Amino acid sequence: MIHIAPGYLSGRLRAPASKSHLQRLLLAACQAPGRSVLREPGQSADGRACLGVIRDLGARVEVFPSHLVVEGGGRPVSGTLDCGESGFCLRAAASVAALETGPMTLTGRGSLMGRPMDMILEPLRQLGVTCATREGCPPVDLQGPLRGGFAKVDGRASSQFLSGLLLALPRAQGDSILEVEGLRSGPYVRMTLAVLEAFGAEVAAAPSLSRFAIPGGQTYRPVDVAVEGDWSGAAFLLVAGALAGEVAVEGLDPLSSQADRAVLQALEAAGAAPRWEDDTLRVRETRLKAFVFDATDCPDLFPPLAALACHAAGRSRLKGVSRLKVKESDRAAALVGELSAMGATVSVDGDWMDINGGSLQGGRIDPHADHRIAMACAVAGLRSRNGVTMEGEDCVDKSYPEFFRDLASLRGGV
Repeated sequence: MIHIAPGYLSGRLRAPASKSHLQRLLLAACQAPGRSVLREPGQSADGRACLGVIRDLGARVEVFPSHLVVEGGGRPVSGTLDCGESGFCLRAAASVAALETGPMTLTGRGSLMGRPMDMILEPLRQLGVTCATREGCPPVDLQGPLRGGFAKVDGRASSQFLSGLLLALPRAQGDSILEVEGLRSGPYVRMTLAVLEAFGAEVAAAPSLSRFAIPGGQTYRPVDVAVEGDWSGAAFLLVAGALAGEVAVEGLDPLSSQADRAVLQALEAAGAAPRWEDDTLRVRETRLKAFVFDATDCPDLFPPLAALACHAAGRSRLKGVSRLKVKESDRAAALVGELSAMGATVSVDGDWMDINGGSLQGGRIDPHADHRIAMACAVAGLRSRNGVTMEGEDCVDKSYPEFFRDLASLRGGV
C-alpha cells in the first residue's frame, strides 16, 4: 500500500525509457546478424518480457547497467514465447516468430490472456502462415514460414500487429504488399518505420500509411542506438508539474515520432505553457482552464489528461473513449469510477469523456492492476485535499517502475 500526500513538486528528472521504442528495437535486433547495442533501455516489465522472447527466438543478450548487447541471427531455442502482459510484444512478435518453419506458440499472463488477437489471423494466413487463437484470445499457435505476398490489415483496433508485419516481412522470402484500412495510432507505425530504416531495411510507405511495398529477402544490419525517452511516461510528470509545482524532464526528443508527444498540445490548450530550455522540458504550476483534446491516435494520454482536466476550471472534453476498453483494464470505466471516488465529476457520452474541473477530496482508489490508472490517480491526488491511498501500486512496473520513487524525489510526499 502507498499513500500519495498532496504537496508541492520541484526538481529535475530523466524521462523513463520508451518501452514502445525498446521493443521495436529488440524485435529487429534479434533478426540482425552481429552485435547490436541498445543504450538506456530502462527496466520496464514489458521490456523484460520482450527480452525473454528474443532469447527464445535465438538471440544472445548481455545486460549491462547502461545498455544491452543483442547478438541476432540465431535459431529459436523454444517453441513457446511468453510475452508477459505486453500486448505489443505478442501482436508484433507473432509475425517475427512466423518467419520460422517450425510450430510456435505465443502466450502471456494476466490481462493479456483476455485481450483480442483475432485481427492477426487472416493477414498471416494470406501471407502463408497457419495460425489459430483460443476464441480470439491468446495463446496464438503459428506454423510458418511467413512467405510474403499480399494482405489486407485492419488498423482500426490496433496498429501493433501492423508494426509486427513491417518488422518481419523484409526478411520473408517473397515481396509483399500490405493494404491497411482504418489505421489509428499512425505515429507508432512511423516509429516502426524509423527503426527499420536504422537497421537498413527498405520499406516503401504511402504518405497516408494505407499501403506498404516491402521487398523480401533483406538482411538487417546491427545498430548502436539509444532508446528514446518515453513521452507516455513523461506525460504524467509534465502534468504533475502543471498541477503542483515545477518539474523539468530531460531525455525527450522534441522531434520524436511517438504519438504521446501530443501531450504538449494538450498542456498548451489547458494554459500550462510547457517550454524547452536546451534539452530540458519544463512545466510549472499555473491557473488551468478547460480544454478539448482528441486522443484517438494517442490513447495512452487519456489517463494523464483526465488527471489534468480534474483541476482545470470548466468542462474539459477528451475524445477517443472507444480506444480504452481493451487495455490492462477498461480504462474509461476505471477513470470514471476512481476519479469520481476522489470527488471529480466525470461522465462518458459516446466517444467523449467530459470532466468538470474542481477541487478533489482524494481518498482510497483501486488502480485496477493498470499502470496508467495508478499514475493518473497519483498525479490527480497531488492537488487533492487528503491525497490518495492505493494498493497494488507495483502495477507501474509494466512501463515505469521508478514512478513513485521519482515522485518522492520531487518532494511529492510519497
